[in-house]
Amino acid sequence: MPCVLGVLTLEHSFQILFDGGQEICGARIRTYLLERSRIVFQPLTERNYHIFYQLCAGAPLKERKDLGLDTDITKFHYLRQGGPQSTPIVGVDDAEEFRTTQHALSTIGISVEQQWAVFRLLAALLHLGNVKITQARSDASIDENDTELLLATRFLGIDKTEFKKWTVKKQITTRSEKIITALNAAQATVVRDSVAKFVYVCLFEWLVAIVNESLAGENGEAEKRAEMFIGVLDIYGFEHFQKVMVSNVLCAVR
Repeated sequence: MPCVLGVLTLEHSFQILFDGGQEICGARIRTYLLERSRIVFQPLTERNYHIFYQLCAGAPLKERKDLGLDTDITKFHYLRQGGPQSTPIVGVDDAEEFRTTQHALSTIGISVEQQWAVFRLLAALLHLGNVKITQARSDASIDENDTELLLATRFLGIDKTEFKKWTVKKQITTRSEKIITALNAAQATVVRDSVAKFVYVCLFEWLVAIVNESLAGENGEAEKRAEMFIGVLDIYGFEHFQKVMVSNVLCAVR
C-alpha cells in the first residue's frame, strides 16, 4: 500500500521475518526517502503520486463533488505541471486502480470512514496548491474569499484566517518582543508548498505504520517469533542504469 502513495520515488527496505523453524512469520517496512518535492512540482512528462489521479478518476460522483474534485486533472496546479504527456498512463485505468487501492486499505484494517478521511486530506492538498498568492507592492496577498482556500482549510480542519495570515507573514520572537514581517509572493508560495509536503509525509508515515502493524500479526506476534530476516533494499533510479555494479549497491546501503 505505501507504494500507492509513494510509488514514484520511494527508497525503502522490506524485511521478511522468519521464525526458528525458518518459516515466514511476518514482515516490516522501513522508509528511507520519500521525494517530497514531487508533491508540489513534477518535471515534464512525469506525474505526481498516483493516488491523486486515482482519487480524481475513481471517486463516486457525490464524493467527488463534496471534495471539490474533477476528473479533469489540469484544473489542479499540483497535477498538471508534467504536461499532457504525463497522464493518463497507457494501459492504466486510474478509476479501477482507485478501487484496488480501497480494497487494499480495507485489507490492512483501515475502515471506510478512515479511508475517506485520508481522501479528504489528499483533496485538501490539491486545493491548497490552487490557492492564489498575489503580489501587492512588496507584500504577498491571499483573497479572503478564495474558494480553494476555503476548501483546503475546511478539509484540513484548520482556521482559515490564521492559515491565511501565517502563509503571507512570519514572526520572529526575541527576548523582549515579537516582530511580524510580511513575505513576498515567492516566499509565501514556499510556505504554502511546505505545508502540503509536510501533511503528505505525515500521512505516508502513518500509513506505513498501519501496514507494519498488519504485517506484525496480532499483538506483534511476528516480531516476537522472528529470529532472522531477509532484507530487500529498494532504491529508486537503479532501473535506469545500463549496468548496476556491486559497488553502487554497497555505496547506497552504506
